[in-house]
Amino acid sequence: MRHALSLLALIFLAACAGTGAGPPSAGVTAHPSECLDPARARSWNDVDDSTLLVDAGNRKYRVVLAEPCFLLGTSPELRFVGDSINNRVCGHIGEYVVSGHQRCRIQRVERLDDAAWLEALQAGDDRRGEN
Repeated sequence: MRHALSLLALIFLAACAGTGAGPPSAGVTAHPSECLDPARARSWNDVDDSTLLVDAGNRKYRVVLAEPCFLLGTSPELRFVGDSINNRVCGHIGEYVVSGHQRCRIQRVERLDDAAWLEALQAGDDRRGEN
């Protein structure tokens, strides 16, 4: 019996450890309270076909998509589909950005501080200027 409990504890710890790829990178949203609330999104900028910058008032976010979403820069409307409980967008499986008729999977959501936000906006402006 003691071995079974030890094995269960070991399995639980392994599940909590995740993939073993190390801690999340700086800026990656980890807690639901830090996730993007689509109702607060005031504006958005497409940096490229797979990256959005979202202004949600006091909070700013970088949303990275799992694959290119070619309608980001052409659709006047953008809609987020978050989790099924409170519709927050955290970068979990089943979350999407809908642009026009295109539904694009969200890979990662990062909350940005003011300096990172301004830097990301500038980088996006620089990329658009190259085209």
